[in-house]
Amino acid sequence: SKALEFYQGSLKTTKEIVDRRGEAASFYNIGVIYKNLGEYSKALEFHQESLMISEEIGDHKGKAASFNNIGIAYEILGESTKALEFYQDSLKIEEMIGNRKGEAACFNNIGIIYYYFGEYTKALEFYQRSLKIREEIGERRGEATSFNNIGIIYNNFGEYTKALEFYQRSLKIREEIGDRKGEAASLNNIGIINNNLGESTKALEFYQRSLKIREEIGDRRGEAASLNNIGIIYNNFGEYTKALEFHQRSFKINKKIADCWGEVGSLLSLGDTYFEKGDFSVAGKYYNKAHLLARKIKSKLFLAYAFLGLTSLYLTKSNLAEAKKRLNQTLSLADELGSKEIKAKALCLSGRLYTKQKKWDKAKSSFKESISIGEELKRKFDIAQVYYYQGLMFMESGDKIKAKKSFTNALKIFKKIGAKAWIKKLTRGLGDKVTWRKKKF
Repeated sequence: SKALEFYQGSLKTTKEIVDRRGEAASFYNIGVIYKNLGEYSKALEFHQESLMISEEIGDHKGKAASFNNIGIAYEILGESTKALEFYQDSLKIEEMIGNRKGEAACFNNIGIIYYYFGEYTKALEFYQRSLKIREEIGERRGEATSFNNIGIIYNNFGEYTKALEFYQRSLKIREEIGDRKGEAASLNNIGIINNNLGESTKALEFYQRSLKIREEIGDRRGEAASLNNIGIIYNNFGEYTKALEFHQRSFKINKKIADCWGEVGSLLSLGDTYFEKGDFSVAGKYYNKAHLLARKIKSKLFLAYAFLGLTSLYLTKSNLAEAKKRLNQTLSLADELGSKEIKAKALCLSGRLYTKQKKWDKAKSSFKESISIGEELKRKFDIAQVYYYQGLMFMESGDKIKAKKSFTNALKIFKKIGAKAWIKKLTRGLGDKVTWRKKKF
């Protein structure tokens, strides 16, 4: 890019005239360019060079900025503990020199690490401290970032209305100041809320708007996230070939730019789509890869999603001992994270496990609790799936009237969402009740 050429020329000049401060600034700016291009390992090298010079010449402001950017590179490369150390080092200097804007950025970035660790309450505290400073100094771009990140926490708590409010406040500022990268992120997150609420078509529109901007501005990391989310919608629609195409494109970008967080998300989505498609051995490979990577980057959230996938897989294969083991791990993580969404999904899996074990009362109780949480969160797609499996349980236990009622409830929601594969599965079963007993799920 032209900017990269300019800073490379600037680096050459500052070296020739022995301008150490200018040299550090050039290394720093080249690092920022590589970060924006999604080349994080390269960005890391240049920020380390910049840091070395800033330390040598005693430039505290430059040192704090380099610490922060080194932290960002380590964070994306999946080394969260290392990233946290650099953010904390940066914060110490920013507080010492009284740079409130830098201080707010550090609070925000420390919050991101705690979010990745699954410590949402702690993350929220840091985001709020960051927002307070940004509002006081009138830093609107930062304000929008804080609003967005607070929205993400409320989304994970299952408080979708609250999350949506923060995303919309973030979007409004970003549109006003012309922050296109931020605008795309807000649009993407509003899409996530719509998907959570079962508004798949609406979600798809937001994801497509987000993708368009991200492609235009060359935000590779964001592009991969939008592609993955579009794939999730097509998976909901039962258009698995299309879904896989988007997930593969997302995975390819994440792999290329070495974004571990994006990569594990793509792996999980690929696992989910292959599972729905009925390719269980391929799904298992992706879930296991996601599980290993989630462990490596210490993400409790992604680990919980990997366990959900593996539990479902073991249930399908009737490996009940392994299913129970993974299920217990999922329930434990759901409690740690305070995630109602994961708890509801895990309870549905509990109901399926008890169905296999013919423990009808326990199965009924699990499905009932899962539906109750799903209704509280207004997660239509999840509720419909629970009704489907509850119907199978009633059919297995010989209560055909209750089974039909569950299947009808599920069908109503799936039709509203446009989940074609699930509609097909249900209408086939409702037309021939014997199918429900003989079919292996």
